[in-house]
Order: sequence, then structure tokens, then C-alpha cells
Amino acid sequence: MEGLLEWTAPTVPIKEFGVSKFLDLLPQNPNSLPPPGTIYTIIDVGIDSSRPLSLPSDSYYPPKVQKRGQFLHRLFSMLHPHPFLVTRFDPQGAVGCVRAVSKDYVEVMFRLHVEFQLNEPPRLPFWFTPAQFTGRLLMSRNLTKVLHFHLYVPNDRRLNVDMEWLIDKNDPEVMEVDIGYMPHMELISAGHSKPHDEVAYESINFPVELRGMANSSSVKIQWEVEITENDAMEALAVKFYPFKKVKYYNLSDAFNVATAEKKLVHSLVLWGALDDQSC
Repeated sequence: MEGLLEWTAPTVPIKEFGVSKFLDLLPQNPNSLPPPGTIYTIIDVGIDSSRPLSLPSDSYYPPKVQKRGQFLHRLFSMLHPHPFLVTRFDPQGAVGCVRAVSKDYVEVMFRLHVEFQLNEPPRLPFWFTPAQFTGRLLMSRNLTKVLHFHLYVPNDRRLNVDMEWLIDKNDPEVMEVDIGYMPHMELISAGHSKPHDEVAYESINFPVELRGMANSSSVKIQWEVEITENDAMEALAVKFYPFKKVKYYNLSDAFNVATAEKKLVHSLVLWGALDDQSC
């Protein structure tokens, strides 16, 4: 458990990226955007496959990253030096959803499943697997400016991280497991992107106060077509978990719906959530 106890801060707190890198988070042809609600693949390992790629639990280093995943690997390496964009178990990969489109701007949301290997030899592997990463990207349609970027682990549930560690170096199947709550893990833009040669951008030691710029764009956008954030997140969840095509309710709500629709209630009791990797 040493790797967990020693991981007290991001590996790289601040990093500069060119706007072109963010194209990896858009649909394959960003010059011809599909309508809002359209789901597209960012990292396709395991998605739409009945046999996801299987990685052994005694792995220390991730497999080679495909080209479209290299930018994401660099992003997650800011948090920890050993991110695995291909998780050991499904759901695997990353998908995006077009949320809103205007004449000049596009906003997409995306969901990723990533885990981190916190130990290095000779320590036995320790896996840290957030429930999911949710992201949002607001970008100009001419692909020259990023207005807003945010990638985070949702913290609206009581449990949102799975932890597993090997206890027998000769058997990668012998592991201890626990789940817990992580209040905060995110990567966020400090403000609108700027031309690289601007003097004001030479120093990237952005003060904490600039986080407000990243959370609410100063540009007032009149979207031509859009779906709600909740609809986009539901569409992403269904892509990973097809069973979510059927509406699930909290227990208290389920009885009210069952009474109104004169149906029976089938209940599931879980230590964690069925539709993310904290279960």
C-alpha cells in the first residue's frame, strides 16, 4: 500500500498543450460534425466487443498506446506516471458525445475508464481504479481555440474508487480488494487558449483565481442545436452499459413508479454502483 500513501500530489501540476492535441477528443471528422446526441469512439479497445482485451493483474506498465490515445495518456500522466488507458476489466476505452453545436463553437462530453498502477518492482502491484472519468470540451469550430476543458472523477456517489493489491507474488489472482470515496480528482484548463507567442502566456504559473475562468466561459454562446448535459451523460453510460437502456430507479422511487404503473419491483442491493468501476 506504499504507493497509495506516497501519492499525495499530481506528478505534473501544470502543463501546456497545443490546441491541435484536443482534436483527439472530437469526432473523427471534426469538419463535418454529427448532430447532438451522436456517440463516437475515442479509444476503441473493448468497446463494441464481446471479448475485451484482458491484462494480467501483475502488470506494472501499460501496453503501447494507440495514436489517438497518446494525448490522453499525457494528460493522465500529469496525475500519476503509470496510467492504464486499457483497464484490466470491462468496460474499457473512451467514448464521446456531441452535446451542442453553433455556427462557431462545438461542445462535446466524454467518458473514460482508466486505472493507475501505483507500485513499481519490487513492491507487488497496487491498482487504483476510479469509477469513471467524465470530461467536457468547448472548442471553436475552426479548431483554433479551446475555450474550456475539464476532466474529473464524479464525486456524487458515496463510493467512487476501487483498489486492488496483490498479496502473493506467485499468483496474480490472489488479491485484496476495497472500495472507497475520493472527493477530488480533476484536470482543468486555467482559461481560454491563447497564441503561443503572446507575452501574457509566457508564464503558465496560473493563480488559483483563474479557475473561475475555466468553469464558466466568458463567451455567451447561442447554441443552434443541443441536448442537455444529463441526456449526454446518459447516452455515454448506455454505450458502456447497454442494460441502462432500461430505466433504473432508487428504491424509494421504484415503489412509487411501480404503484403508478401497477408493476412489481425487482431490487438489486450492491456495495457500490452497477454502472461504473467502483462496484
